[in-house]
Amino acid sequence: MPLAYSPVEMVLFWFGLIAYATAGATALGALLARRENLPHFLRIFTMLGILAHAGFLGAGAVRTHGCPMFHFFEACVFAAVVAAVVALVADLRLEMPALTALVSPLAVIVSGAPYFRLYQADPARLHGGAALPFHIALIALSYAAFTVAFVAGALYLVQERQLRSHSSGSLLSALPSLEAVDAVNSRSVVVGWVLLTVGIAFAIPLFDKPILADGKILGGMVTWLFYGGLVAMRFRKGYHGRSAARMSMWSFAIAAFTLFGATLLAHGVHRP
Repeated sequence: MPLAYSPVEMVLFWFGLIAYATAGATALGALLARRENLPHFLRIFTMLGILAHAGFLGAGAVRTHGCPMFHFFEACVFAAVVAAVVALVADLRLEMPALTALVSPLAVIVSGAPYFRLYQADPARLHGGAALPFHIALIALSYAAFTVAFVAGALYLVQERQLRSHSSGSLLSALPSLEAVDAVNSRSVVVGWVLLTVGIAFAIPLFDKPILADGKILGGMVTWLFYGGLVAMRFRKGYHGRSAARMSMWSFAIAAFTLFGATLLAHGVHRP
C-alpha cells in the first residue's frame, strides 16, 4: 500500500525536484553557452529546492507527529537537502558556484530515484525506540557529506585536467581552485566517516536479527571501511590531490551501490 502523503506534501516534493533540476539545467546551459561565470541565480533555484524538500519533511513530521525519516525514501530526501545546504554554504563562503551546480542534479537523483521504486513500504512498520531517529539522521548526514566529497573530487579532476592541458576559457574560469576543492573534499570525507561511525553505533541496539543476513548493514560496513581507509591515508600519509579525489569518487560509487542495491535486494533488520 503506498504511503498516504498529502497533496501539499507531494506538491512540495515535486516542486523541490523541479527546482533542483532547473538549477542543474541552468548551470549546464551556461557552460554550453561558454559564459565566463556560472549564473548566480542557480543558487536561488537550489535554495527553493532545499526549502521545498524541508517543507515536505516538516509536513510529514506534523502529519505523523514524529520523525519524518522512518523510511528510506524520506531519509534520501533529507540527505539531498543537507548536501545541497552544505554545497550552497561552501559556494557562498568560497565563491564556488560549480559546487552548487553539480550537487543540484545529484539531489534530483538521490531524492527522486527512491520515490519511484521504494516508496511503497509503510514507515509505521519501522520500530526501534529512541535510537532509531538518531541512527537514520546520522546515516543520512554521512551520505550527504559523501555526496559533497564526490562532487568536490569531480571538480578537482576536471580543474586539474584543464590546467594540465593548458586550456583556457569559460569552463576554467567557472571552476574553483584546486586547493579549495581539495579542502572541501578532505573535510567532507572526514565528517562523513565520523557521522557514519556514530550512526552505526546508534544502530547496535536495534539489531534483533542476524547482522550477516542484512545486506544494508554489510553494505554500510563496506562503505565505512573504504572511507575509513581514505581518512587514514589523508592523515597518516598526506594523501591528497588527484589520487584522493579519485578515491573519494570510487568510494562514493561503492557507497551508492551498496546502499541502493542492498535496499532493493536485501532482507533482515531493514526489511522487517
